[in-house]
Amino acid sequence: MRSLFTCALCSLVMLGHAQFEKLESSARKALAADKPYKALTLTDRALSRKGAPEVFHVLRAEAYNRIGSYREAREQLQRASSLKGTPDYRTNLIGSYTGLGLLDSADALILTAIPADASEEYLYRAGRVLFLRERWAAALDHFQAGVARNPSSSRMLRERGACHAMLGDTAKAGIDLDRAIQLAPRDPAGYNSRGYFRYMRSGRYAQAIADMDKAIKQDPNYGFAFSNRGWSYYQLGDTAKAQRDLTLAVRKNPTNAYAYRSLGLIDLAQGRYTTGCAHLRKALELGFTITYGGEVEDLLRRQCPSAVGSVPPPDQPVVPTPPPSNAPNAPAKPRSNAP
Repeated sequence: MRSLFTCALCSLVMLGHAQFEKLESSARKALAADKPYKALTLTDRALSRKGAPEVFHVLRAEAYNRIGSYREAREQLQRASSLKGTPDYRTNLIGSYTGLGLLDSADALILTAIPADASEEYLYRAGRVLFLRERWAAALDHFQAGVARNPSSSRMLRERGACHAMLGDTAKAGIDLDRAIQLAPRDPAGYNSRGYFRYMRSGRYAQAIADMDKAIKQDPNYGFAFSNRGWSYYQLGDTAKAQRDLTLAVRKNPTNAYAYRSLGLIDLAQGRYTTGCAHLRKALELGFTITYGGEVEDLLRRQCPSAVGSVPPPDQPVVPTPPPSNAPNAPAKPRSNAP
Protein backbone atom coordinates (compact mmCIF):
# COMPACT_ATOMS: atom_id res chain seq x y z
CA MET A 1 0.00 0.00 0.00
CA ARG A 2 2.83 2.38 0.94
CA SER A 3 4.50 1.60 -2.40
CA LEU A 4 1.32 2.41 -4.31
CA PHE A 5 0.91 5.68 -2.37
CA THR A 6 4.53 6.66 -3.06
CA CYS A 7 4.17 5.96 -6.78
CA ALA A 8 0.99 8.01 -6.91
CA LEU A 9 2.72 10.90 -5.14
CA CYS A 10 5.67 10.74 -7.54
CA SER A 11 3.27 10.78 -10.48
CA LEU A 12 1.59 13.89 -9.14
CA VAL A 13 4.94 15.62 -8.67
CA MET A 14 6.02 14.71 -12.18
CA LEU A 15 2.71 15.93 -13.55
CA GLY A 16 3.18 19.21 -11.69
CA HIS A 17 6.66 19.68 -13.12
CA ALA A 18 5.38 18.94 -16.62
CA GLN A 19 2.61 21.52 -16.25
CA PHE A 20 5.06 24.15 -15.04
CA GLU A 21 7.42 23.38 -17.91
CA LYS A 22 4.56 23.75 -20.39
CA LEU A 23 3.45 27.06 -18.88
CA GLU A 24 7.02 28.37 -18.87
CA SER A 25 7.46 27.43 -22.53
CA SER A 26 4.15 29.08 -23.43
CA ALA A 27 5.04 32.26 -21.51
CA ARG A 28 8.41 32.51 -23.24
CA LYS A 29 6.76 32.04 -26.64
CA ALA A 30 4.26 34.78 -25.82
CA LEU A 31 7.07 37.18 -24.91
CA ALA A 32 9.00 36.24 -28.05
CA ALA A 33 5.90 37.11 -30.05
CA ASP A 34 5.62 40.44 -28.16
CA LYS A 35 2.41 39.43 -26.38
CA PRO A 36 3.15 40.56 -22.81
CA TYR A 37 -0.46 40.46 -21.64
CA LYS A 38 -0.75 36.83 -22.66
CA ALA A 39 2.50 36.16 -20.79
CA LEU A 40 1.04 37.82 -17.70
CA THR A 41 -2.00 35.56 -17.87
CA LEU A 42 0.17 32.45 -18.21
CA THR A 43 2.53 33.39 -15.38
CA ASP A 44 -0.40 34.30 -13.16
CA ARG A 45 -1.84 30.86 -13.81
CA ALA A 46 1.45 29.24 -12.84
CA LEU A 47 1.99 31.32 -9.71
CA SER A 48 -1.50 30.53 -8.46
CA ARG A 49 -0.34 26.92 -8.04
CA LYS A 50 1.62 25.62 -5.10
CA GLY A 51 5.33 25.14 -5.68
CA ALA A 52 5.63 27.38 -8.73
CA PRO A 53 9.32 28.01 -9.59
CA GLU A 54 10.65 31.54 -9.16
CA VAL A 55 11.37 31.75 -12.89
CA PHE A 56 7.73 32.75 -13.35
CA HIS A 57 8.39 35.94 -11.37
CA VAL A 58 11.24 36.76 -13.77
CA LEU A 59 9.05 36.09 -16.81
CA ARG A 60 6.32 38.20 -15.23
CA ALA A 61 8.87 40.98 -14.70
CA GLU A 62 9.72 40.89 -18.39
CA ALA A 63 6.04 41.17 -19.31
CA TYR A 64 5.66 44.16 -16.98
CA ASN A 65 8.76 45.79 -18.48
CA ARG A 66 7.25 45.34 -21.95
CA ILE A 67 4.09 47.25 -21.00
CA GLY A 68 5.88 49.97 -19.05
CA SER A 69 4.93 48.81 -15.54
CA TYR A 70 8.46 49.14 -14.19
CA ARG A 71 7.67 49.18 -10.47
CA GLU A 72 5.67 45.99 -10.83
CA ALA A 73 8.59 44.45 -12.72
CA ARG A 74 10.94 45.37 -9.88
CA GLU A 75 8.56 43.85 -7.32
CA GLN A 76 8.45 40.57 -9.26
CA LEU A 77 12.23 40.39 -9.36
CA GLN A 78 12.39 40.88 -5.61
CA ARG A 79 10.40 37.65 -5.32
CA ALA A 80 12.97 35.73 -7.35
CA SER A 81 16.01 36.15 -5.11
CA SER A 82 17.39 32.70 -5.91
CA LEU A 83 17.82 33.75 -9.56
CA LYS A 84 19.90 36.88 -8.94
CA GLY A 85 22.84 37.01 -11.26
CA THR A 86 21.21 34.94 -13.99
CA PRO A 87 21.08 36.54 -17.47
CA ASP A 88 17.27 36.90 -17.51
CA TYR A 89 17.22 38.44 -14.04
CA ARG A 90 19.98 40.92 -14.94
CA THR A 91 18.30 41.86 -18.22
CA ASN A 92 14.97 42.58 -16.59
CA LEU A 93 16.53 44.47 -13.71
CA ILE A 94 18.22 46.70 -16.29
CA GLY A 95 14.82 47.24 -17.91
CA SER A 96 13.13 48.06 -14.63
CA TYR A 97 15.85 50.48 -13.52
CA THR A 98 15.83 52.21 -16.92
CA GLY A 99 12.08 52.67 -16.86
CA LEU A 100 12.25 54.12 -13.36
CA GLY A 101 14.94 56.60 -14.42
CA LEU A 102 17.64 54.92 -12.32
CA LEU A 103 20.21 54.97 -15.11
CA ASP A 104 23.24 54.71 -12.80
CA SER A 105 21.88 51.47 -11.37
CA ALA A 106 21.02 50.14 -14.82
CA ASP A 107 24.43 51.09 -16.18
CA ALA A 108 26.18 49.25 -13.34
CA LEU A 109 24.56 45.99 -14.49
CA ILE A 110 25.89 46.19 -18.05
CA LEU A 111 28.76 43.79 -18.60
CA THR A 112 32.12 45.24 -19.65
CA ALA A 113 32.26 43.09 -22.78
CA ILE A 114 29.28 41.90 -24.80
CA PRO A 115 28.80 38.20 -23.98
CA ALA A 116 29.00 35.87 -26.97
CA ASP A 117 25.70 34.29 -25.91
CA ALA A 118 23.96 37.57 -25.00
CA SER A 119 20.21 37.40 -25.56
CA GLU A 120 18.50 39.80 -27.93
CA GLU A 121 16.66 41.33 -24.98
CA TYR A 122 19.90 41.99 -23.09
CA LEU A 123 21.49 43.61 -26.15
CA TYR A 124 18.46 45.83 -26.62
CA ARG A 125 18.12 46.92 -23.00
CA ALA A 126 21.85 47.45 -22.47
CA GLY A 127 22.03 49.37 -25.73
CA ARG A 128 19.17 51.61 -24.65
CA VAL A 129 20.90 52.47 -21.38
CA LEU A 130 24.14 53.32 -23.17
CA PHE A 131 22.18 55.42 -25.66
CA LEU A 132 20.49 57.37 -22.87
CA ARG A 133 23.91 57.92 -21.30
CA GLU A 134 25.05 59.38 -24.64
CA ARG A 135 27.64 56.66 -25.13
CA TRP A 136 26.68 56.36 -28.77
CA ALA A 137 29.54 54.13 -29.95
CA ALA A 138 29.04 51.58 -27.16
CA ALA A 139 25.29 51.58 -27.78
CA LEU A 140 25.92 51.06 -31.49
CA ASP A 141 28.04 47.99 -30.71
CA HIS A 142 25.14 46.42 -28.81
CA PHE A 143 22.60 47.15 -31.53
CA GLN A 144 25.04 45.90 -34.17
CA ALA A 145 25.22 42.63 -32.25
CA GLY A 146 21.44 42.60 -32.00
CA VAL A 147 21.02 43.02 -35.75
CA ALA A 148 23.58 40.27 -36.34
CA ARG A 149 21.56 37.98 -34.09
CA ASN A 150 18.22 38.94 -35.67
CA PRO A 151 18.50 40.82 -39.00
CA SER A 152 14.72 41.18 -39.16
CA SER A 153 14.39 42.95 -35.80
CA SER A 154 12.81 46.31 -36.56
CA ARG A 155 13.56 47.65 -33.09
CA MET A 156 17.27 46.80 -33.35
CA LEU A 157 17.49 48.49 -36.75
CA ARG A 158 15.56 51.47 -35.42
CA GLU A 159 17.93 51.89 -32.49
CA ARG A 160 21.00 51.29 -34.64
CA GLY A 161 19.74 54.01 -36.96
CA ALA A 162 19.35 56.37 -34.01
CA CYS A 163 22.95 55.68 -32.98
CA HIS A 164 24.19 56.33 -36.51
CA ALA A 165 22.29 59.63 -36.46
CA MET A 166 23.86 60.68 -33.17
CA LEU A 167 27.31 59.75 -34.47
CA GLY A 168 26.74 61.90 -37.56
CA ASP A 169 26.30 59.18 -40.19
CA THR A 170 23.02 60.37 -41.71
CA ALA A 171 23.24 57.98 -44.66
CA LYS A 172 23.40 54.85 -42.50
CA ALA A 173 20.79 56.32 -40.16
CA GLY A 174 18.37 56.82 -43.03
CA ILE A 175 18.88 53.29 -44.33
CA ASP A 176 18.25 51.70 -40.93
CA LEU A 177 15.25 53.88 -40.06
CA ASP A 178 13.63 53.24 -43.44
CA ARG A 179 14.31 49.51 -43.15
CA ALA A 180 12.79 49.39 -39.67
CA ILE A 181 9.55 50.82 -41.08
CA GLN A 182 9.59 48.38 -43.99
CA LEU A 183 9.87 45.48 -41.57
CA ALA A 184 7.15 46.77 -39.24
CA PRO A 185 4.88 49.17 -41.16
CA ARG A 186 2.26 49.09 -38.42
CA ASP A 187 4.65 49.93 -35.60
CA PRO A 188 4.22 53.63 -34.73
CA ALA A 189 7.62 53.68 -33.03
CA GLY A 190 9.35 53.37 -36.39
CA TYR A 191 7.67 56.45 -37.83
CA ASN A 192 8.24 58.44 -34.65
CA SER A 193 11.93 57.54 -34.55
CA ARG A 194 12.47 58.33 -38.22
CA GLY A 195 10.57 61.59 -37.87
CA TYR A 196 12.78 62.61 -34.99
CA PHE A 197 16.24 61.30 -35.84
CA ARG A 198 16.08 61.77 -39.61
CA TYR A 199 13.99 64.91 -39.97
CA MET A 200 13.51 66.92 -36.76
CA ARG A 201 17.18 66.97 -35.90
CA SER A 202 18.00 68.39 -39.32
CA GLY A 203 15.22 70.99 -39.23
CA ARG A 204 13.00 69.20 -41.76
CA TYR A 205 9.88 69.73 -39.69
CA ALA A 206 7.29 69.24 -42.42
CA GLN A 207 8.66 65.76 -43.14
CA ALA A 208 8.80 65.06 -39.42
CA ILE A 209 5.11 65.97 -39.12
CA ALA A 210 4.27 63.57 -41.96
CA ASP A 211 5.94 60.72 -40.05
CA MET A 212 4.28 61.69 -36.77
CA ASP A 213 0.92 61.69 -38.57
CA LYS A 214 1.58 58.07 -39.57
CA ALA A 215 2.63 57.15 -36.03
CA ILE A 216 -0.53 58.67 -34.58
CA LYS A 217 -2.67 56.94 -37.21
CA GLN A 218 -1.26 53.61 -36.03
CA ASP A 219 -1.65 54.50 -32.34
CA PRO A 220 -3.92 57.47 -31.49
CA ASN A 221 -2.72 57.30 -27.87
CA TYR A 222 0.99 57.60 -28.70
CA GLY A 223 1.95 60.55 -26.55
CA PHE A 224 5.54 60.89 -27.76
CA ALA A 225 4.41 61.30 -31.38
CA PHE A 226 2.04 64.09 -30.32
CA SER A 227 4.90 65.71 -28.41
CA ASN A 228 7.22 65.59 -31.42
CA ARG A 229 4.55 66.75 -33.84
CA GLY A 230 3.64 69.61 -31.54
CA TRP A 231 7.23 70.83 -31.34
CA SER A 232 7.54 70.56 -35.13
CA TYR A 233 4.42 72.70 -35.57
CA TYR A 234 5.89 75.26 -33.21
CA GLN A 235 9.12 75.40 -35.19
CA LEU A 236 7.05 76.04 -38.31
CA GLY A 237 5.24 78.92 -36.58
CA ASP A 238 1.88 77.24 -35.88
CA THR A 239 1.61 77.84 -32.14
CA ALA A 240 -2.05 76.84 -31.91
CA LYS A 241 -1.47 73.37 -33.34
CA ALA A 242 1.68 73.04 -31.26
CA GLN A 243 -0.14 73.69 -28.00
CA ARG A 244 -2.98 71.40 -29.02
CA ASP A 245 -0.62 68.51 -29.70
CA LEU A 246 1.51 69.08 -26.62
CA THR A 247 -1.59 69.23 -24.43
CA LEU A 248 -2.71 65.93 -25.93
CA ALA A 249 0.78 64.53 -25.35
CA VAL A 250 0.65 65.09 -21.59
CA ARG A 251 -2.94 63.92 -21.42
CA LYS A 252 -2.07 60.64 -23.11
CA ASN A 253 1.25 60.22 -21.31
CA PRO A 254 1.22 62.20 -18.04
CA THR A 255 4.84 61.26 -17.29
CA ASN A 256 6.24 62.86 -20.46
CA ALA A 257 8.54 65.44 -18.89
CA TYR A 258 9.68 66.74 -22.26
CA ALA A 259 6.17 67.66 -23.37
CA TYR A 260 5.78 69.74 -20.19
CA ARG A 261 9.12 71.39 -20.96
CA SER A 262 7.93 72.31 -24.45
CA LEU A 263 4.63 73.68 -23.16
CA GLY A 264 6.55 75.75 -20.64
CA LEU A 265 8.85 77.19 -23.28
CA ILE A 266 5.95 78.19 -25.50
CA ASP A 267 4.14 79.81 -22.57
CA LEU A 268 7.23 81.80 -21.57
CA ALA A 269 7.83 82.91 -25.14
CA GLN A 270 4.28 84.28 -25.23
CA GLY A 271 4.57 86.00 -21.87
CA ARG A 272 2.45 83.54 -19.88
CA TYR A 273 4.93 83.21 -17.05
CA THR A 274 2.68 81.69 -14.40
CA THR A 275 1.61 78.72 -16.51
CA GLY A 276 5.01 78.52 -18.18
CA CYS A 277 6.83 78.21 -14.88
CA ALA A 278 4.26 75.69 -13.63
CA HIS A 279 4.88 73.52 -16.69
CA LEU A 280 8.63 73.71 -16.19
CA ARG A 281 8.31 72.73 -12.54
CA LYS A 282 6.14 69.78 -13.55
CA ALA A 283 8.82 68.68 -16.03
CA LEU A 284 11.38 68.83 -13.24
CA GLU A 285 9.14 66.82 -10.89
CA LEU A 286 8.88 64.13 -13.57
CA GLY A 287 12.65 63.68 -13.70
CA PHE A 288 13.56 65.83 -16.68
CA THR A 289 17.12 66.37 -15.47
CA ILE A 290 17.87 62.65 -15.13
CA THR A 291 17.00 61.95 -18.75
CA TYR A 292 17.70 65.21 -20.57
CA GLY A 293 20.10 67.31 -18.56
CA GLY A 294 19.88 70.66 -16.79
CA GLU A 295 17.99 72.79 -19.32
CA VAL A 296 14.79 73.07 -17.28
CA GLU A 297 16.65 73.82 -14.05
CA ASP A 298 18.55 76.61 -15.82
CA LEU A 299 15.31 78.03 -17.23
CA LEU A 300 13.63 77.97 -13.84
CA ARG A 301 16.54 79.84 -12.26
CA ARG A 302 16.57 82.48 -14.99
CA GLN A 303 12.89 82.83 -15.84
CA CYS A 304 10.95 81.75 -12.76
CA PRO A 305 11.91 83.49 -9.52
CA SER A 306 10.63 82.05 -6.27
CA ALA A 307 7.56 84.31 -6.37
CA VAL A 308 5.02 82.44 -8.50
CA GLY A 309 3.92 84.45 -11.47
CA SER A 310 6.77 86.96 -11.33
CA VAL A 311 7.62 88.34 -14.74
CA PRO A 312 11.29 88.12 -15.75
CA PRO A 313 13.11 91.23 -16.92
CA PRO A 314 12.63 92.06 -20.62
CA ASP A 315 16.36 91.51 -21.29
CA GLN A 316 16.02 87.78 -20.66
CA PRO A 317 14.30 86.44 -23.79
CA VAL A 318 13.22 82.83 -23.99
CA VAL A 319 14.83 81.14 -26.96
CA PRO A 320 13.29 77.74 -27.75
CA THR A 321 15.78 74.99 -28.52
CA PRO A 322 15.24 71.72 -30.40
CA PRO A 323 14.54 68.50 -28.52
CA PRO A 324 17.58 66.79 -27.00
CA SER A 325 19.30 63.85 -28.55
CA ASN A 326 18.78 61.48 -25.66
CA ALA A 327 15.30 60.05 -25.64
CA PRO A 328 13.12 58.55 -22.89
CA ASN A 329 11.80 54.94 -22.67
CA ALA A 330 8.70 55.09 -20.67
CA PRO A 331 5.52 55.65 -22.66
CA ALA A 332 2.39 53.68 -21.87
CA LYS A 333 3.57 50.95 -24.23
CA PRO A 334 7.32 51.27 -23.93
CA ARG A 335 9.10 52.24 -27.10
CA SER A 336 12.53 53.64 -27.73
CA ASN A 337 11.84 57.03 -29.16
CA ALA A 338 12.47 60.70 -28.97
CA PRO A 339 10.23 62.79 -26.73
